[in-house]
Amino acid sequence: MDFPLQAALVQSLNGEEGESYNAPFTKLYEALANDFVYPDPNQILVMGDNHDMDRLFMQLKQDVALTKMALTYLLTIRGIPQIYYGTEILMDNTPHHKNDGLIRSDFPGGWKDDIANGFTGEGLNADQQSVQVYLKHLLNWRKQNSVIANGQTLHFAPFDGIYVYFRYNKEKTVMVVMNKNDKEVTVDAKRFAEILKGKTHALNIISNKQIDIESGIYVSPKSATVFVIN
Repeated sequence: MDFPLQAALVQSLNGEEGESYNAPFTKLYEALANDFVYPDPNQILVMGDNHDMDRLFMQLKQDVALTKMALTYLLTIRGIPQIYYGTEILMDNTPHHKNDGLIRSDFPGGWKDDIANGFTGEGLNADQQSVQVYLKHLLNWRKQNSVIANGQTLHFAPFDGIYVYFRYNKEKTVMVVMNKNDKEVTVDAKRFAEILKGKTHALNIISNKQIDIESGIYVSPKSATVFVIN
């Protein structure tokens, strides 16, 4: 279980990396750079939370955008992802830090006194529905793209609140751009010529929109965007 990566992910997203880390995502970048200590990083379990720690949504201060970013990272980085039940509907234990009873609460739906149903969507608020739909889309896409489970990883040093990494094999290249800024950014593809040389287009797997990467890669604020390069 990759606890160092879990801690780095939360600290990087929350901006709690410490004074020695000049650029956002530096701690996350360095955690992944230490993969040489593992015999096979692709076989290590990665997670945002579990039954013995505060739920991910609470760790990220109930920020929906940051939670989506964390889930995107966990489902596209090397390793075997573990998603704790209820994360998809933003279950949390706020304001009760390390309260095991709340952390391990019943999943809503099917119990007599439940006012919401995580199975049907009834009673869920807009944010809960948004994350559930997003995660479902991402998981179904992942099932059809074995490069995420078995491909190699290449990442680049973070800059200006941006962190970029790639999962790739002989058949496919996937690019993930994490943007912590509160505004849209344009990323210059030339910065990643090591892997993008000769590539001209990319497909955003969530919007299903094709972009010309030679004109710049546009990324929404506070988001992690997944592109299939072609």
